[in-house]
Amino acid sequence: MQSRVALVLVSHSRPLAEGLLRMLQQVAGDLPMAIAAGVGEGGQDLGTDATAILAALEHLDNPAGILLLVDLGSALLSAETALQLAESSLLGRVQICPAPFVEGAIAAAVAAAGGLELTAVCSAARTALDSKMQALRGDDTTAAGAATADHKTIRSTPEADEDWESLELQLQDPAGLHLRPAAALLRLAAEGESPTFLARNDLAERIPLDSLSGLLSLSLRQGDRLHLYTRGPHAQQRLAAMATLLTRETPSPLAPATSSPRTAVPGTAVAPVYALRQSPVTLPVSPAVDPEAELAALREAIRAVEKESADDEILAAQRLFLQDSALLGAAERGIRERGLSAAQAWLEAATEIEQRLAAIPDPTLRARRADLLDLRNRVLQGLGVSLPWQVPDLPSFILLADELPPSVARRLDPARVLGVLDRRGGQNSHAAILLRAAGIPYLVGIGAQPIADGTLLAMDAGQGRFWLHPSPEEVQQLQGRQATLAATPASFGLLSCQDGSTLEFWANISSRAEAEAAARLDVRGVGLLRSEFLFLDARAAPTEAAQEASFRNLFAPLQGRPIVVRLLDAGADKALPFLQLPKETNPALGLRGIRALERRPEFLHQHLRAILRAGAGHDLRLLLPMVTAPAEVTRFRAVLREIHQQLTAENLPHPWPVAVGIMVEVPAVALDIDAFIAVTDFFSLGTNDLGQYTAALDREQTDLPELEASSRAALLELCARTVQQGKRPVSVCGEAAADPAMAREFLRIGLRRLSLAPARLPALYVNLQAECGTGREAQARAKT
Repeated sequence: MQSRVALVLVSHSRPLAEGLLRMLQQVAGDLPMAIAAGVGEGGQDLGTDATAILAALEHLDNPAGILLLVDLGSALLSAETALQLAESSLLGRVQICPAPFVEGAIAAAVAAAGGLELTAVCSAARTALDSKMQALRGDDTTAAGAATADHKTIRSTPEADEDWESLELQLQDPAGLHLRPAAALLRLAAEGESPTFLARNDLAERIPLDSLSGLLSLSLRQGDRLHLYTRGPHAQQRLAAMATLLTRETPSPLAPATSSPRTAVPGTAVAPVYALRQSPVTLPVSPAVDPEAELAALREAIRAVEKESADDEILAAQRLFLQDSALLGAAERGIRERGLSAAQAWLEAATEIEQRLAAIPDPTLRARRADLLDLRNRVLQGLGVSLPWQVPDLPSFILLADELPPSVARRLDPARVLGVLDRRGGQNSHAAILLRAAGIPYLVGIGAQPIADGTLLAMDAGQGRFWLHPSPEEVQQLQGRQATLAATPASFGLLSCQDGSTLEFWANISSRAEAEAAARLDVRGVGLLRSEFLFLDARAAPTEAAQEASFRNLFAPLQGRPIVVRLLDAGADKALPFLQLPKETNPALGLRGIRALERRPEFLHQHLRAILRAGAGHDLRLLLPMVTAPAEVTRFRAVLREIHQQLTAENLPHPWPVAVGIMVEVPAVALDIDAFIAVTDFFSLGTNDLGQYTAALDREQTDLPELEASSRAALLELCARTVQQGKRPVSVCGEAAADPAMAREFLRIGLRRLSLAPARLPALYVNLQAECGTGREAQARAKT
């Protein structure tokens, strides 16, 4: 294959460059491309590095040439420095392009994929803004006129040019001619030895298919009649391929993905729905300000927010944003260098960070965006900006939010707010944690469907569905389910099974509120305490004392019950900056869980010491995440003994001996479960990861339900293998434990310990009670 021009994307933001690279890969296929973005470990900080740019150039070393695209002024300086360091043989093949970063990169990728040489690729990138500029000018010139400004067009008719092959067709895609099919069309045109032209019925000119911006500027819509012209060998085959492309529906990769609502807190509700509203964040332009006075005002507002957050663990997590040097530094520069007021500078700085968070593909970290918006507004209120959230003052209703702020979630009254629908939101967001503790049903990711205030709405969050204008029969059915749940007993720890065994219910917790809820439900124990929720927003490694205090707070309501603490499960979708783990191509299959902890022994020692010290007086058990080999457990036990000896020598109370279990979430472990019996005291089935690794299907994927359904049998087979070893206790701590259908399957294969979120326990308990027996029978059996 002929060598094609390569691209290097130089950006201050690594997430921006990575997102743009994924977009280019969809329109340009396997075009050689690289990024040089961010500075610091893994490129996590904002900035550009000349040596990284040089490394990208040397890695590509492309004979057809390399086009450098840069985002901001200092990126250009870094690129020029890199070229000064480059070997002369490489230097002659590199060109820096003064094109807009995003639009220019897309145009360049399409041109390069079509086989154009370096200068032509740069030219295509430089004109990438033409169509947008033309549209925004709003003058009377046609889009085609703008598109053809830099291109020679054919004005003759097909009859006058007898050697031209032509084809007439109608554009079918409901989205019109969007990015991906446009790029494919240009690639087809570039394959021919002769040029290809396109005309629309209402235009006299034929547009050459050699410019992405020119093609997109036509704003072609579904139903438009188009004419294609080309000539030379294989002209008819090329036209036929183009016709196939233009007469089928091709979903745009840039369109928002449609997905079903997701359960954050199960439960049912029927009530009128009303939207959560807030005054818009608009600030008047301030006259000349006193920078020192504005800085003092900002610092005072930040101190007030820190003080307000001190006693609330969710708001305290937000506080870590106030230690972010990028956020605080940008606000300070806005005041000192640009003469902005404290409110203006803070709003601009926080909004910029929020937009970067919104672009992160990781759903867990992206959920922190709501925390930053909430924090942004609380600081603005401290600066005298009125931004009240308007929660409806009604006796009972369902709340509709674009993205529920944690500070609003924590003060919602479950007696009035019967449920919450969130257009965005996240299942592991702080708002979800708070609503789970309050027992308010919560559906996230419901999308942009318009819902008018006052509309009667029914929601079944456990089933991931809601609907408008429910029928009287549907209302009666949901109210019956609500009444059944309300009549359940105070103790949810045990149920008798028909075979005479006992089914135990344990709790998964990640906050003090969930620990208290678990105690109120009288669960048998905590099957999974997720320690990572203590660290998700930490930019610096928490001290041993800080960790110990957090664990003591979580353990306190659980006195007398077994507490299984999973060690920090870092890596993959829980990237924690303070661990400084290296950038990985596929982090879900790399340094995760116990693998990451072994790479950071100093943190592991601190972490273990804090857990053991906080566990004094409790039935503490430790759970290792992402174990793959027995040797990992053996090495961990050696570290654990070392920590025990240290604490004993320091005369610090701690439980000993401590049971050590492993998460069964790697298929290889379940397939060779007997090899782990000698080193493990108990097994916990992590069905979330075990399921996604078994099916090669991300658990956040929502548009492949047939694969998820077909993989359940394989997942259950792996669970059954773990149970059948028979020598170590087994529990389920994944979300599948809360699914009544899956819970019955777990009972069928012999599992008798289910651990799930406290908010989901009552519904499952009632669902299984009819066929399993009563809690009183199980309690009596447990006593005997």
